[in-house]
Amino acid sequence: MKLQSTLSLRPDFLYLAPLLNIVLLLLIFFLLNSNLVVRSGIRVELPVSASSLKLVERAHVVTLTAGEHPAIWLNDREVYSGDLAAALEAIKAESRYVVVNADQAVPHGLVQRVQNAVLAAGCDLAMGTQLEP
Repeated sequence: MKLQSTLSLRPDFLYLAPLLNIVLLLLIFFLLNSNLVVRSGIRVELPVSASSLKLVERAHVVTLTAGEHPAIWLNDREVYSGDLAAALEAIKAESRYVVVNADQAVPHGLVQRVQNAVLAAGCDLAMGTQLEP
């Protein structure tokens, strides 16, 4: 007994639907993750700027938190301002790029000292900001 299919053959456009699903999912993924510049786990209120950073593959993040006693964090580890240059020297082999995320309320003198320590360690400096609304 020979069985015959009653379904007609469809053109190749049917196989385009899964491809479109994948492309749209990738598009949504990259749109939602487009602000993957470099962020640390420490939340700070960054100053507003009209410019943005170029994408850096692996960068170290120095975060300055505000408060009664401002703190300096290097890659989610607290360091003292005097030890920052030495700590950056030790990890400079991994990446020379350093992004400084300073809270708006941090005194400018502390931000300047951190910038000088980053430059003294021979690293490339970038200041982290948030885009204007």
